[in-house]
Amino acid sequence: MTKRKIVLAFSGGLDTSYALVDFREKGWDVVTANIDTGGLHSGEAEVVSARARELGAVEHHVVDARAELYDRVVTYAIKANYLRNGAYPSCVGAERLIQAEKVVEVALQVGADAVAHGSTGAGADHVRYDAVIRALAPHLEIITPVRDERLVREEEAEFLRSRGFAVSEKVKKYSINEGLIGTSIGGEETYGSWEYLPEDAWTYTKSIDAAPEQGVELLLTFHKGEVVAATTAGGDAVEGTGPGAPNYAILRALNVLGGEHGVGRGIHMGSTMVGNLARVGFEAPGMLILIAAHRELEKLVLSNRQQATKATLGNTYGDLLHEAVYFDPIMDDFRAFLDSSQNRVTGTVRVLLHKGNIVLLGSKSPHSLLDAATRQGVVYGHGSSAWTGEQARAFAHMYAMPGSIARVAGQPAE
Repeated sequence: MTKRKIVLAFSGGLDTSYALVDFREKGWDVVTANIDTGGLHSGEAEVVSARARELGAVEHHVVDARAELYDRVVTYAIKANYLRNGAYPSCVGAERLIQAEKVVEVALQVGADAVAHGSTGAGADHVRYDAVIRALAPHLEIITPVRDERLVREEEAEFLRSRGFAVSEKVKKYSINEGLIGTSIGGEETYGSWEYLPEDAWTYTKSIDAAPEQGVELLLTFHKGEVVAATTAGGDAVEGTGPGAPNYAILRALNVLGGEHGVGRGIHMGSTMVGNLARVGFEAPGMLILIAAHRELEKLVLSNRQQATKATLGNTYGDLLHEAVYFDPIMDDFRAFLDSSQNRVTGTVRVLLHKGNIVLLGSKSPHSLLDAATRQGVVYGHGSSAWTGEQARAFAHMYAMPGSIARVAGQPAE
C-alpha cells in the first residue's frame, strides 16, 4: 500500500520539528519545504536540511522567495508607509502568504495528498496559511498538529527529547521567526502587557547603550517610490548594495546597519485576526528606516490631499495584506492607486542613524513643491511676493468666518 504524502512548511524550529516526527510516526511520507524569505543566513539552509533528514523527511526542498517577497510585498508596504497600529512593520506576518504559496507549489510538484504547517491556533499565522492554501489548492487537506492538539512548547520539546532528538534551550524559551522584513520574538515576557524582553532575547540589534557613540549618515535615493540606492554621506555605496545586488539588498543591508546602531527594536500589541489581543517583540531596522525616509520624501512632493488619502488607503491595504487577504480583487485596486501615487516620489533623503534614533536631516526632489512655491515667490516665514498684505488680511478674515458663525449659532438668542 502506497503511503500518503504530505508537504510540511519546515523551518527547523520546535513546532515544525515536532510536526515532522509526529507525521512520520503516523505513517506519512513527509516532504519538507523550507521557504527562504530572508531568514536563512550563510550555511543555515544546510543546517535546516540536515535537521529535516535527521527527523526523517523523505525529501527536502529549499525555495528562495526573497526577490518575489520584496517585489510583491515589501515595495508596496513602503509605498503605503504601512506600520500596523502606527508602529509595527508586520515583520514575518506579511511573509506568510509567499511562504504558503511556495509550499503549495511544492505540494503540487510532488503530488502530495496534504499540506501542513506548524502554526498554533492562538495567533494569526494559521489563518494566513490556511487562507492562501484554500485559495490556491482547495483539494489539498490541511493538517496542523500543533494547532489541533493545542500543544505547548514544553510538550513538544519533551516529545522530541524522548525520541533522542536535541532541542535548543533558546528555541524552547522563545519563538523566533526571522525574515527579510524583520524578526518577531515571542516568549514569556510578551504573554503579558508589562514585561520587556531581556537583552539575550534580541537576535541582532544592539541595545542603545551598546550602540556606537558616533552615528552614521545615509543618503537614500528613491525612484517613483522605490528605493534604488543607499550611500554614506561620503558617497560610498552601503556595504552589500550597488550594481548587481539583488532587489532586496538595500533592505537587508539596512537591517544590519540599523541594528548595529540600536535602531529597530520594539514590542507591538494589537488585536489579531482571531480577535484576541497579542503582544510580540520585533526587530525591523530596515523597514523602519525606509518607511520614515519614504514618508519624508512624500511630504515634499505630494499634495496634502494625496497624503491624507494615501494614509487612509495605505493603512487599509497594509491591514489586509497583514491578514492575508491577498486574492481579493480590491488588493489590485489598492496597488494601482499606490503605483499612481508614486509618480513624483523621486528624490533623495538624508538620514542619520544614532543610538536607536532615525533622524531625518533633509530631502530633495526634482518634483519639490517647496521649490515650486519659492519660484513663485512664496517663502514661508518671510512674507510673499505672490500676494499683497491686503489680500492676506482678506483671506484671514474669510477663513475665520465659519468658526465665528458656528460660535454665534451655538449661543442662546437674546
